[in-house]
Amino acid sequence: MKTRAIDIDIDVHKAIEAARKDFSEPDNSVLRRLLGIDATPQAQLRSVGKGRPWIGKGHSTGLNLPHGTELRLHYNTTNLDGVVDDGRLVFGGQAYGTPSAAANELCLTKKGTKTQLNGKTVMHGRLPGETDWVLLADLQKRMLKEAKAA
Repeated sequence: MKTRAIDIDIDVHKAIEAARKDFSEPDNSVLRRLLGIDATPQAQLRSVGKGRPWIGKGHSTGLNLPHGTELRLHYNTTNLDGVVDDGRLVFGGQAYGTPSAAANELCLTKKGTKTQLNGKTVMHGRLPGETDWVLLADLQKRMLKEAKAA
């Protein structure tokens, strides 16, 4: 999903902030909820049926995202929805191997130049069957803790 910046006045900004569920909820998500628009655009919907999970390696070890996990990338004016589809992180039909690869390809600095981002710090995930969006870095910590306890 492509996004664009819009000008809003202070009253609209205050209304968005007042409706925000938590500090990590992107502006676009707040507006979609307030306007009664489905949380996930129809073009991004995927069957959660069978498909491979995305399994983190290297700096992402311990982060395992099941097929059908919804993704949100938020950085500066970039707000994109994606999905884990058969072991790939997919945004706008383009597949990426890691959260950082997606973030660095899709996000620009305020000056319009390429970024060098840790994708887990700008991307949220909502696991199949769950309602909460969780920053991928926090999700990785949770999964590592659960694995250690098991």
